[in-house]
Amino acid sequence: MEVSTQRTYAEALDCVFSLAKFGSKLGLERIRRIMAALGNPERRLRFVHVAGTKGKGSVCAFTARMLEEAGYTVGLYISPSLVDVGERISINGAMLTPTDFLDVFDVVWNAIGSVSDDDPVTVFEVFTAMAIVHFARTKVDIVVWEVGLGGLYDATNVIPVPEVAVITNIGLEHTDRLGNSVEEIATQKAGIIKQGGIAVLGRQDYPAAQATLLAQAEAMGNQVSLAGRDYSFSSQRFTQDSVTFDYAGVVLGRRVSFPDVTISLRGTHQVQNAASAITAVIALAVKDGIDVPEPAMRRALEQTFWPGRMELVPGTPTVLLDGAHTRTAARYLVESLHAHFPGQRFTMLFGVLMDKDMDGIAGMLAPEVDMIVLTRVPDNGRAASPWELEEKFLRYHPHSSMVIEDDTELAYDKARSLTPDGSWLLVTGSLYLVGAVRKLMGLYTFVRP
Repeated sequence: MEVSTQRTYAEALDCVFSLAKFGSKLGLERIRRIMAALGNPERRLRFVHVAGTKGKGSVCAFTARMLEEAGYTVGLYISPSLVDVGERISINGAMLTPTDFLDVFDVVWNAIGSVSDDDPVTVFEVFTAMAIVHFARTKVDIVVWEVGLGGLYDATNVIPVPEVAVITNIGLEHTDRLGNSVEEIATQKAGIIKQGGIAVLGRQDYPAAQATLLAQAEAMGNQVSLAGRDYSFSSQRFTQDSVTFDYAGVVLGRRVSFPDVTISLRGTHQVQNAASAITAVIALAVKDGIDVPEPAMRRALEQTFWPGRMELVPGTPTVLLDGAHTRTAARYLVESLHAHFPGQRFTMLFGVLMDKDMDGIAGMLAPEVDMIVLTRVPDNGRAASPWELEEKFLRYHPHSSMVIEDDTELAYDKARSLTPDGSWLLVTGSLYLVGAVRKLMGLYTFVRP
């Protein structure tokens, strides 16, 4: 691979995304070689590592925001990006700038050139290495670190034992890559639980997933905080713009009670995510002496913004954006619509990737909306055909109120025009579709509203 010369930002992006042709490959061999060539900068950082099927991005957002509000410098690594690749790597809410991108890209690209001519790295591995280099250079206090796919063989698992490993709700996803059962998938997620660490385990829909996670935590000698046993949430109260709940727990021996916690992220599931994030931050306080006063935690939870997750954009029509790309996520979306917006009518714009449970998602969403516009997720070779989606949705929705438009921009315009007065437009399915629509709407803000 060619050693880097002076490149523009666009050229650097082209270099990274030229690797997309090699696909997504699980395994730690390549990322370990890159880290070794760079002098293992990951060993100079502290991490909160977050895995799960649903909610890991929101847990990351809550956790990072609480630590920031307490005065710490926090690196945040997430995927995918919705509008700008700089979203993936941020410090205290500031996205990676093109200048910083070029600086860390050059360092990482040179390291890749020296170690992997015969085994090309993936796009995700490049971004992961760039994040580690950037966070090590800037000497952040702590990194909130989201798993890309699975956990055990995900590139983010190149790090040493994290300060805290958090695992959110697990469901059936990526069965072609992670396994055909909940137990197999949970085993992959549990790979971020390392020897002698601390594990925060969120509420699980599947008892088999919880059992698998607890077995790994015990085998690794972890201190465990388990939702429903060691921490809990109760008394959820929903408004159109927020959820209020009570948190209580005993985390690593510290008893904590936070009544009337308010979060501005909508969704019945976001209470679970906020509770897990609170537990992770308390665990950091007990283990590492990181001081996050209760008022700072409350402010942060109320201010946390996470685009594309029950994101409401006022207008004509009002638009609700949510990346519900699994059957479980679709179920939570439906629950959340009823909790936050009882009686509200919706037109839906939907597109998803072909490896998702299209039938299961259709069964959840189709009965809840009046009109459906099906489209193709743009710029993604794994996008499901809208005609294939139509076959699924026809089982649950009358044909007369379903439209197909292959082009995303035209589909968005059509969905807007088909949304009658008083109804809202729900854009859901793939986060890549949500990102494309956010771009069409001119919504480029990511970490901060």
